[in-house]
Amino acid sequence: MAHVHEAKVPNPATVPIAFQSATAHDNVVDVHYRANDAGMLPRNKAEGDEERLRFAGRFCFDRRVSLFQKNGVVIHRVLFAPDNSAPFEFTIDQSTCAALIEDAKARADAAKRAAGPAPNSLTEPKPVHTLTIRPEPAEQK
Repeated sequence: MAHVHEAKVPNPATVPIAFQSATAHDNVVDVHYRANDAGMLPRNKAEGDEERLRFAGRFCFDRRVSLFQKNGVVIHRVLFAPDNSAPFEFTIDQSTCAALIEDAKARADAAKRAAGPAPNSLTEPKPVHTLTIRPEPAEQK
């Protein structure tokens, strides 16, 4: 006898952020969520930028999702406020991903410059740890 597992879908009114809908037209996917808790919305531009970058990072670099990004898919994400004030929304596209890649390269280059030049492994001798073993002085009788 096979067991049937039923997935329980959470009540959209009790979760902090509830999925509302997703639609696609041309290469644009519109994803809408509703925040049931105002604390889930960014309180300032810096928090909004951080959330956008976190989402963009997943979209641009997660190999399960990046196939969509490489094919020109654009994600437009909207988070509606519980009081129907202005929603928090942003769009992620190929130019967003290209900017993230360039930023990552610039940070890596800056870190290399800050670390200084790497030793030339072909011309500079490698340090070799040595151990000197000396005989015990002869015991006096």
